[in-house]
Amino acid sequence: MSMLLDIRFFDEPTKKAVYEKQTSEAKQKGISNCPYCTLENKSNSKKIWAIKDMDADHVSAWSKGGKTDIENCQMLCKTHNRTKGNK
Repeated sequence: MSMLLDIRFFDEPTKKAVYEKQTSEAKQKGISNCPYCTLENKSNSKKIWAIKDMDADHVSAWSKGGKTDIENCQMLCKTHNRTKGNK
């Protein structure tokens, strides 16, 4: 059972690498490092979140066959990760 659960969660090196890439790109563009925050016309649209305030998310939902690898990982602010669900 533990082995199955492990494949659902991104490891720390993956989360850190994705966070650093997203944050660097966001700073260059002057937008938030949470892709969902950038879609809103609110103060968070330009907010740079600390890694501790973000969760790793499967771009293609794990429950729908999305892989747990760096290509399918994005960092979202905790609020957006929790509202996204398995979409």
